[in-house]
Amino acid sequence: MTVFEQVKACVTARQAAEHYGIKVKNNGMACCPFHNDRHPSMKIDKNYHCFACGVGGDAIDFTARLFGLTQFEAAKKLVEDFGLDIKFQNKSESLHRNRTPLKPKKRLY
Repeated sequence: MTVFEQVKACVTARQAAEHYGIKVKNNGMACCPFHNDRHPSMKIDKNYHCFACGVGGDAIDFTARLFGLTQFEAAKKLVEDFGLDIKFQNKSESLHRNRTPLKPKKRLY
């Protein structure tokens, strides 16, 4: 399981939104923080979707967009803010380990 999958299994978009100060009504609707929203137009539960501006995604996407972070930085922020027991490897190590080496193409002539 990747770090992203582990974080998404532990934190919903609604939990992240409420943790970062977004007021979500009982029906799962909230004012979207990504545009000037006066009336709740964002449905938020496990994932989120704004019917006005069209943004959507999971908890990591929400956190990344809210704070202007990369997906990796947002996942790391959620792990720290929610006190999750998820270990991060050195970013460059995981990139090299997950990368499959390219095989040279065979010449047809």
